[in-house]
Amino acid sequence: MSGVSLLNKTEIRKTLLKQRRGLSASKKKQYELQMLNSLWTWDVFKEASIIHIFLSKADEPETSQIIELAWKSGKQIGVPCVLPDTLELFHSQLNSFEDLRPGALGVLEPSPEQRTALTPESFDLVIVPGVAFDRQGGRLGYGKGYYDRFLDQSLAFRLALAFDFQLLETVPTEAHDVPMDGILTENGIFYCGDSQT
Repeated sequence: MSGVSLLNKTEIRKTLLKQRRGLSASKKKQYELQMLNSLWTWDVFKEASIIHIFLSKADEPETSQIIELAWKSGKQIGVPCVLPDTLELFHSQLNSFEDLRPGALGVLEPSPEQRTALTPESFDLVIVPGVAFDRQGGRLGYGKGYYDRFLDQSLAFRLALAFDFQLLETVPTEAHDVPMDGILTENGIFYCGDSQT
């Protein structure tokens, strides 16, 4: 990795995470409602039986409403669990928010006794977190590579979830970065690269 690329990624992360933290609660709520409305009328979401989704941190687009919508539609939900001292994710079915506890990185995940394993191959749709994205499908994550390793094993539609300001002209990517098929922002769903229709 070149020094320029490293600096670029660091600067992008710093700038966008600051911008995300600065989003007012009312704007955030409005944007999340718009995202939810786009999602529930979208064919890929409607046809998916098993959806993998992250459990959002405070400044990320809220995912609990998406999970509730999926449950009401009779879908199964899988969520990531970080396995301590590894860079791998364990994928567990989620049946109730009451099963959640703070995990290794402080993010909510099902408590170990409530976990039911799901395989990466079982998902129809994966809703992916990140810091920045571009319309070619480029994704800049948080720097640990958990999702790239997971997405490499899945044939599911890969949908990034982000606010519109996280959508950049170009995001620096490397050979191992797995591209997104689409991006959901408050302005709707955009198809990326080869997935464009």
